[in-house]
Amino acid sequence: MVDPRSPLYAWEQIRDAVRLRIDDGTYPDRLPAEVDLSAEFDVSRETVRKALKALIDDGLIVSIRGRGYFVTKRG
Repeated sequence: MVDPRSPLYAWEQIRDAVRLRIDDGTYPDRLPAEVDLSAEFDVSRETVRKALKALIDDGLIVSIRGRGYFVTKRG
C-alpha cells in the first residue's frame, strides 16, 4: 500500500518498492501481473503501469506482450 503522506507520487513509491524487491531477490525473474500489483498497492492499473514503465526506461525490466514483465539479466 502506498503512503499518502509521502512526498513521492504513488507510482514513484511503487517503482521504488518493486526495485527493492528485484534487488533483494523477491522478484528474481518475473514480476507479478499488473492486476496483482494493483491490488497489493491498492492503486489503479494505470498507476502500476506508470511505475513499470519507469523501470523499463531504467533498463531494470522488460515487457513481453502477452507474457508479462521480466527482470533483465544484469552483471
